[in-house]
Amino acid sequence: MADNNGFKKTATMPGNERKCPNCGGTLTYNPGAMKLFCSLCGKYKDITKGTNVNAKVESIAYNDIVNSNRAPLGDKCKLLSCDNCGAELIYDSAQVSGTCPFCGSTNIIPAASAGSITRPCGIIPFSINEKRARSSFREYLKKELFIPGIKKYALENLFPVYLPYFSFDSDTVSDYLIEIGYRNPDGGDIIYKPRNGSYQRPFAGITVFASSKTQNDLIKKIGDFSPSSIQPFDPDYMAGYYAERNSMTLKHVFEIVQYKITGELNTLIPEHALREFNGDKYQNLRFKTKYKNTNYKYILAPFYLAAVTYKGKKYDVVINGVSGEVACSVPFARKRIITLLIILGIIAAAVLIAFIVFRSNI
Repeated sequence: MADNNGFKKTATMPGNERKCPNCGGTLTYNPGAMKLFCSLCGKYKDITKGTNVNAKVESIAYNDIVNSNRAPLGDKCKLLSCDNCGAELIYDSAQVSGTCPFCGSTNIIPAASAGSITRPCGIIPFSINEKRARSSFREYLKKELFIPGIKKYALENLFPVYLPYFSFDSDTVSDYLIEIGYRNPDGGDIIYKPRNGSYQRPFAGITVFASSKTQNDLIKKIGDFSPSSIQPFDPDYMAGYYAERNSMTLKHVFEIVQYKITGELNTLIPEHALREFNGDKYQNLRFKTKYKNTNYKYILAPFYLAAVTYKGKKYDVVINGVSGEVACSVPFARKRIITLLIILGIIAAAVLIAFIVFRSNI
């Protein structure tokens, strides 16, 4: 992200549906109004499907896709490829020019084949514009006491992009073996007895960030979105914007989902077993989980990617395109931290001395 020097955002070249009905100019998505906007005459046009907080985003059956080794095709989605870093960008028009937001290369061309593009099920539209994103970054710096040279920082190459997420729902059935411990009423050691059982649990909204081009640790810090903000996919929301194609396979994403679910089951199953068998403690849990009725949603979420330069080195900045929350890789100032610790130490010592003097006078 920090290498996207020279990036120039270029609006997509639309078909008839991207033409302003008033003057014929190009319409692009406006985050503030959440409508299409014509920069020539200032007129707005409603999104084709509209923005609806109660809109239902359809899921896709995981096994149907994996077993058939195919992907549902996109509607009006095409694919660009960066020859330099390999990034794949989704766009919604026949002609696009611009620069790769991930490496800064201008060598981006239509991919040889777009037949395997996965159609997004939903999209979380941008709701803050670039001006608000920059303001959010300034507010972030004011609150960060340990970032050096606060006033010297300015965002560079601010770039709005939709990034890929998968959200999974699945029913689980776990057969388990466990040793349940019972306290001896006469005292002594806890007595453990082997028990086995079955635990059923539905999981919903297990979300995985499916990009390898953007720093995951920054995205994870600010990547929470309200389910009500997800709209059924409509390419109108992408007018003038790029969207990164998911760079993880669906199977790999589901493996991550299973890992997350397993982590939760490691807590949930013992709690269930202790209630089921009236135990006091447990040990040696083993279980095997079957997944049923597994569905997923492929969702595009909005972020601003940018960079800041400090002492000749660039650092990544990510801003949530809905909330304006900021994550930044700029290092903390060690001198400020040390100074604060010294001050806190002096205050603590003064409080301790005052307390000792007070006790001595009682």
